[in-house]
Amino acid sequence: MATGVWLVTGASKGMGLEIVRAALAAGHTVVGTSRSPERLRAQVEAGADRFRAVAMDLGSAESAQATVDAVVAEFGRLDVVVNNAGYSLLGAVEEFSDAEVAANFEVNVFGLLRVTRAALGAMRRQRSGMIVNMASISATVTSPATGLCSATKAAVLMLTEAVAQEAAEFGVRATAVCPGGVRTDFLDASSSRRPADTIEDYTQVSRALAQLDGLNHAQGGDPALVARAIVELADLPNPPSRLYLGRDALHAVREQSARVLASADEHRELSESTTRPA
Repeated sequence: MATGVWLVTGASKGMGLEIVRAALAAGHTVVGTSRSPERLRAQVEAGADRFRAVAMDLGSAESAQATVDAVVAEFGRLDVVVNNAGYSLLGAVEEFSDAEVAANFEVNVFGLLRVTRAALGAMRRQRSGMIVNMASISATVTSPATGLCSATKAAVLMLTEAVAQEAAEFGVRATAVCPGGVRTDFLDASSSRRPADTIEDYTQVSRALAQLDGLNHAQGGDPALVARAIVELADLPNPPSRLYLGRDALHAVREQSARVLASADEHRELSESTTRPA
């Protein structure tokens, strides 16, 4: 598309910051949200005249709406929203408290939903736009220690696919981006949480966490290349409702799809037993 107006949440570091830089490099105007707008503003040099850093409270529908309204008021439109803000819970499902789980869903799912709803109103009225929701390969393939991370990202994936269908009649597109491992600080304490209380019995979880610690900052994905792919995605006239990024993500989704189909075939008789005879 021609240069447009982008809104990127969680823009002060990692993938969010790379997406801001890639969109600016492509000539777009970008508004980035952060809990520390001043820090974010200081990190953006190239294209800074086309950049705005703003504070937004993901826990408030009013704040999300006000941010979208301010973007439209200043620039006349909103072309692309990238919902990037979020963090992961890593540990056994049993180990996390209600408060820890609720806080994670509040950011990863409900915060994203608030921004998505606000953006949809503006895009529906202008009859165009693109919503990019950052999911993960963990939305499709889970493992010990990543159950709650997978739960939030699966919610994002399904929500986005529904939006893609619902908003198509207005010329609004939506894609859930599902990267594999990307070399950011995603596994650092600044972007992930472990349970306050652990259960020693979960040896598989302990091993999985050790493997994740060893993978930290050694992932195969390049965040700058992921950001460029997202800019390219926004240019597609008919983007997919889900996009897997990285060879590891493609390999994992293919293997998972094969496992699901094999299991469905194995238990076909039981599955079909609940259908009334014709």
